[in-house]
Amino acid sequence: MKKTNLFFAAILAFFAQTALAQDNNDTNIASHQLDVNVPEVALLDIFDANTGFEAGTIIADMTNITLVGANAEAGLYAFEAISYENLYLNYTSVTGASGSGFDVTRQIDVQFEPGSTFPASLDLRITPEAPVIVANGGSADSAGSVTAGGVALGATTPIGTDALLVSSIESVYTGDENYGVKLSYTLEQSGNFSSYEAGLYQATIRYTLSDL
Repeated sequence: MKKTNLFFAAILAFFAQTALAQDNNDTNIASHQLDVNVPEVALLDIFDANTGFEAGTIIADMTNITLVGANAEAGLYAFEAISYENLYLNYTSVTGASGSGFDVTRQIDVQFEPGSTFPASLDLRITPEAPVIVANGGSADSAGSVTAGGVALGATTPIGTDALLVSSIESVYTGDENYGVKLSYTLEQSGNFSSYEAGLYQATIRYTLSDL
């Protein structure tokens, strides 16, 4: 029995030495494989430079321009006097190369979410400016192209319907806060004033960085 144990011990020692031995084929060059997995990325937020935080509730109070001030006069009703500026769309996008099976470009759509309410014969005009991005965050082309003149939500683009705001977005990161696409909101009449009714209306504006 002792001889048998010694025999198996010798075999195990042999295999251990073989496993630890070098391949005896070394040269002055060594190499091994490195795999890097780069996932697609689509991230978006809205920064409000007026508050220094991500955008929250914005109040458009028509009282301020119809019952007080220069427009508190019969025959005057200045929708366009209600505006809100200094909002920024920040986004990060990583897309795939053509033919890779990944999406090549993205777009940003905006809509009033289903369930929103908004006065009849009225639009919210969202006007974008060309993207401004951090150094080495991309290029003018990869940041995408804004819709000229912006989009109108409400009477023109009904609740629950997307409107294209930024197209042809490739791989880019705009930078945070005062970077990306600067937005301004303005109210404008779109339809007959007879459909316009008093009330409290609440709408949710949704931006989506989507895949094409």
